[in-house]
Amino acid sequence: MKKFAINEFYEIISEPITLKPKDNVVAQHVELPEVDNELSVALRLKLKSHASDWTTVFHKGNDDHTRTPGLWLSPNKSILYPRFSGNWDTNPGINKIGDGLLLNKWYHITYTLSDPEKRLDVYINGEWAGFYSIQDVQMHKVKFNDEPLYIGHRTFRDGFDGEISNFRYFNWRLSAEEQKKNYLNHRPFN
Repeated sequence: MKKFAINEFYEIISEPITLKPKDNVVAQHVELPEVDNELSVALRLKLKSHASDWTTVFHKGNDDHTRTPGLWLSPNKSILYPRFSGNWDTNPGINKIGDGLLLNKWYHITYTLSDPEKRLDVYINGEWAGFYSIQDVQMHKVKFNDEPLYIGHRTFRDGFDGEISNFRYFNWRLSAEEQKKNYLNHRPFN
């Protein structure tokens, strides 16, 4: 019999820590709440510099084709690129959110993903910033995985240069109200 805990989360990082491009924090799959068909990730992030190549914020999976969940920053501007893996594509998601993150400023980012609702939503500082919707709702499914969650550096991508805190992994899709409450409880301090 499969055992599920309802509405569990795991705070992987509480107080701010500094990460350099080759640093990471790894949470093994068994440490995380068991996910059935939706999840959320919430974190605070402050960048010290922009990278000249793609940068990993977080990525659950052992290779570049397993991405549920995943968040990357674009070269030079640090534009958010949230991704996941599906049974039809290893890299669907939002191609660009905003014009990029400013340096030395705290941001609260929430990533929510739901297979039943067929959508990925991203919030920045409590405000809805973008979404991706699965079009073929009968055939296309989100592929969840049982691999480690990497925060920062992954062998095929460098991590970011900055600080991170309040990194939480939820086993449900946070509603707009829940993510707003989480943001207000962990409001960035600049």
